[in-house]
Amino acid sequence: MEKENNYTCAYCQRPFPIWDMRPINRSIEGKKFRVCDTCADAAQDSSKIVQCDACGEYFTSDVLHDEEICGHTFTACPNCGKDMVDCMTREEFEKEHQPCRYAVIVRSVDGSQRGYTVSVDGNAGIGAAFKKLADKVKLNCAASVTIAEILMDEDEF
Repeated sequence: MEKENNYTCAYCQRPFPIWDMRPINRSIEGKKFRVCDTCADAAQDSSKIVQCDACGEYFTSDVLHDEEICGHTFTACPNCGKDMVDCMTREEFEKEHQPCRYAVIVRSVDGSQRGYTVSVDGNAGIGAAFKKLADKVKLNCAASVTIAEILMDEDEF
């Protein structure tokens, strides 16, 4: 069977058969093009094109837009909408990376009390919440400090 060279590579300009082809930016009208596997591998190694781990489609880096969600980078795939690396929807990503929130009550030696809400990274814990509180609030007159984690779905209303 004779090879049919149906396409021309957008990078090396050589003809290549249909089965040796990778479509790039396939779901973006006006930005679509095809490259041969050799050029696609080289472009992927140099980060000129990126493959979505969720749907497998290839995109040039100029069509991808990063955004910061809770201190982490979320890059939505133009095809499936999931994060290009973590394969999570925006809602799943936000839930996974949301900061831990703590309700803090500081009782002073004079009997007064004050409440605070302290947010820290998910893995930081109560110690980090106490340190963050101590950096912001004078605790030299505190008789007691009570800290409890706010579980978002159940504890807020």
